[in-house]
Formats: sequence, C-alpha cells, structure tokens
Amino acid sequence: MWFDAHEELHYGDDEDDGLDELTNENISIAANSEFPFTLGKVWEQEEHQSYVATAIREMKGKVRHVLRKQHEEAVKQAEEEAAELERLGLMTAEKRAMHERMTSGQGTQELVGMTKHLKVGQDLTDIELPPTFFVPFSTIQVAEDIVYVIEGCKNDWSELKHPDPERRIARLVKLYLDMSAIRTEHGSSAGVKSAYTFGAMKKPLNPILGETHRIQSGNTEYLAEQVCHHPPITTWDLRNEEIGLHLSADVKAKPVFRGTSVQVLIDGEMRFENLHTGEKYVMDMPSLFIRFFGLSGSYSETVGHITLRRVSEGPPLCAEMHFKPRGTTGLRSHANKIEGSISSETTTFMHFKGKFNDAVDEVTEKKEFVRPFWRPAPPTSSKAPRAVTRPLNGFTDSHCLWGEFFQALIAKDMKTASKAKKKAERGQRSLHKAMKTGELPPWEPTMFATEDGERWLLKPNFNPSVQPSWLKYIGYRIYE
Repeated sequence: MWFDAHEELHYGDDEDDGLDELTNENISIAANSEFPFTLGKVWEQEEHQSYVATAIREMKGKVRHVLRKQHEEAVKQAEEEAAELERLGLMTAEKRAMHERMTSGQGTQELVGMTKHLKVGQDLTDIELPPTFFVPFSTIQVAEDIVYVIEGCKNDWSELKHPDPERRIARLVKLYLDMSAIRTEHGSSAGVKSAYTFGAMKKPLNPILGETHRIQSGNTEYLAEQVCHHPPITTWDLRNEEIGLHLSADVKAKPVFRGTSVQVLIDGEMRFENLHTGEKYVMDMPSLFIRFFGLSGSYSETVGHITLRRVSEGPPLCAEMHFKPRGTTGLRSHANKIEGSISSETTTFMHFKGKFNDAVDEVTEKKEFVRPFWRPAPPTSSKAPRAVTRPLNGFTDSHCLWGEFFQALIAKDMKTASKAKKKAERGQRSLHKAMKTGELPPWEPTMFATEDGERWLLKPNFNPSVQPSWLKYIGYRIYE
C-alpha cells in the first residue's frame, strides 16, 4: 500500500479542537499503538504497511501544526526585532531580506528569531548510495531472526534446566546454529529462511542515530536502538520468561574492501542469560564476507572463529566454533561448514562438525561420527507466527522513520525513496555536527546505557519520549 506523501491533514486553530496544546513532547502517535504483521514478512504485509502509513500521516499533520505555531512565534519575534532595528537605524539590507522571508512564509524552518537564525551545515564527504542498492529493512531489524527461531520453530528448551552444565551450554550452541542456519542463502534444510537475507549487491539501511525498534511475538519481546553514529553501534535486547532465555548484544559492524569481496567485521559481543540457573555467557561474533566472484556466482558467507564462554560463577566452560570459508572456488558444496568443541578448563567434552544449514554431528577428536548433535528446528506450522510492532514513540521507530522510504522502494518509486532517505541521513549529519562542535551535548540513548562505552545494557526504566534535539535535527526533516 502506498500513500500520498504530500497529503495535507488540516488542523484547526480553535482552542476547542485540543490541538493548540501540541508540543514537542506530545506530538508522537498514541501510546500502546501496535502494527500487526506476520513475523519475518513485515513489508510484504499490506495490513502492516497500512498501519505505518496511517501513523506517518498522523505525525506529519501534527508536525506541521507545531511548526506552524513555532513559525508564527518566530515571525512575531522577527517583527518586533525589525521594528526595534528600524527605530535605532540599524536595519541592514540582509536583515530586511530575512525579515521578508519570515513574514512571507518562506522561513518555516527558521524557528528562531531573525538575529538568532541557525544555519545547519551538511557533511558532503559521505557517499550516499542510491535506493536501488537497498533492501526494505534497516540493520536494526536483522536480529528479529531470533524471535522467529523462538516463536516460529519447534524447539525443546528443557535442556536449559538440565543439571549438567555441559548440556546447558550445548543448548545455547544449538540456538546459535539455528540463528545462523536461517540466514544462509537458501535457509535451513528444515524449511525456515530469514526474511533479512540479502544478495551480494544489496544491503540493509544503516540505522539512524536514535533509531529504535520494538516488537512482540508470543512471549518474546525484542527491543533495539542505534546508540552511536561514529562508530555505528546497534544494541538489542530479547527476553522470553517462559522458556527462561534472555539475550542482548552490541553490534559494531565495519565494512572493509578486500578487492574481490567486502568483509564486514562485526565487533562487539552477544550475551546469553539462562533465567533458570542465573548463568551468564558471552560470545564474540564472526565476520560476514560478501564475495563478488565464484564458480557459483556472487554470494555471502559467515566466516571466523568465535567463542561462547560462561562468565558467571562456576568452573570455566566454553564452546569454540569455526565457521569455514568456501575457498577460492566458491563452490556451493563447500558452503556453511562448521567445526567446534565444548570444553572446561582442562577437559574437552565434545567435538562437533557438519553444515550449519543442514546437520551437525558429534564426532571424535579424529572426526569420526559418534551421534547426531544438532538438526535445524522445523517451523511450527506452514504459517509464520503473528507479531506486532510496538513503536516506542512513533518518531524514532524504525518502521515509521524509514516507512516512506520502504514503501517507495517496494513501489519502485525511486525518486520518492531517494528524497526520504536523504532527509533522514542529512538530518543525522546535522545532529552529529552540532554535537561535534559543542552546540549540543553528547548523545544520550533512550533505552540503553553504558559505563565504559563498550558494553551497552537495557536501562531498568527509560523515558520513551522523543528527545528535543533529535526532533529538531532529524524528526522535523522526516515528518515535515
């Protein structure tokens, strides 16, 4: 479903319409709004797109109302200043021209008095890719895959309660293998494929500073936020009390050109908490390689050594995983290979190897088969489970912030898509510049906090209201 981005929502100026009381703090969409969708198929759902389009129209109308009021106040202030300058004989041609722009209605974005006019600079050094390079989702949404594994697949979570700690950590390894399996090119052999995969020449949008994302499906809630612009840091938190699982992560992706490929170095960590036992684990993340050439064509693959280790009280316990590359030929038969082990401080309890989209077996140290270790979790039914987007405040929500861009992209309206993308990205640069020059203090994330700048955790309580500085530099640009 597409909507007219220029559609006007006319708000009256009478006091009894209740809209004269709109402020920067209350112009978002109604609290507890929900946009239903089939999990993993967000932008294929007409129902969800309709909800998002309605929310965007509502916010655009409210923003126009607030900007008009602020403009009227700015014009009044400018007229008073102009009269005083004329009286003192200090009026210049430049100031008179600015006054005429304000009073003629051309200065809607000049929300301050004439002598306090803010000139917003733009960073023109960044490369802006055209909309044709993008898929209709932001990287802040990608970890939604985990929600699908938990709510849309048949899983036995009883091992999280098992008295043997090696069995408990093995269950977390299996969860990560399921997460990796559905992101492979054709999905898992059980028939589950992520909606957030993309080809070698396509990429998701980089999240905007302050962008938020919150969804709920069944008993699983997922929250995410872009907490930093330079370097880009995406944080997320997932919890399901029923199965006893809490996950969180800090993702710092850095693309590096390697000649015939792009390596996306993924710094940061993923944290696992077993709510039944109180055990906590930390894992680093492998790299993503986007290969341009191979006998099977271009492709993406997960590569690298990672370690999942217990960091809570108790004897040391860790799992090692090695995601292997296809090799120089890039043959599909060599894809998705993994080897690993689970060990304590002195003993290796298990070795495993196989393909993480199909089957991984327990093996001896000499790689001889012992027994099956993991098979991909099959879907619970032919229909994916339902979920809802629960916007934090409307303005910063990923689906609203990029809604106009996504819908234009799907409709192949690249002109509208390009305009919508530039509004958000250039607003972010302006906000970043204001912070860099000291005009604004450093950014304070809404949902997450850090003590060392490296590890970000969900705040126990947070104010969901959109921050005034974000509204001024980004929100007003997007929803004007």
